[in-house]
Amino acid sequence: MPEKNIATEKVAPEHFNQVVAHATIRDIRLIGTKFDMKPEAIEAAREIWAFQVSDDLDDWSCDNEKGTLSGTFSYTAACVVGRKKILSVTCRYLAIYRLSDICNEDAGKQFLARVGRFSAYPYFRAIFATLTQQSGMVLPPLPVIHDGPRWVTPPAAPKIAQVADTQSD
Repeated sequence: MPEKNIATEKVAPEHFNQVVAHATIRDIRLIGTKFDMKPEAIEAAREIWAFQVSDDLDDWSCDNEKGTLSGTFSYTAACVVGRKKILSVTCRYLAIYRLSDICNEDAGKQFLARVGRFSAYPYFRAIFATLTQQSGMVLPPLPVIHDGPRWVTPPAAPKIAQVADTQSD
């Protein structure tokens, strides 16, 4: 199983960008789900509930011979009152990407951790909304997940001085 802090591993930007250029989503499958609601959730004041949302890359594989990159992701959303979870939903998804070129395995792992995690999250949000609604809980939608920068190497800062010089003519 991979380490949980996968995205912080050093990967050459050109290797990561090669995976980005050659990976295309092929399939997303729900492979496990768990719903748990405590009876006191029915009577609890929802105004004091807090969401705890998490996602993890549980397992991954890169098969350059078959041209596939796949990751198993788990998503959990819990409603808590104080320190007590009164409602929780956990789902596991398998996301499979087609690779059109050979890719560096470490870059593939980082791609899954940084980009692949977004592939199944909309489906998890939908399942969370469906299960909570069917249990009689009317809850707001889960928040969107976000990540740090969208690039490995940030673009150069705009050249403001040149813009100012051009405008003064």
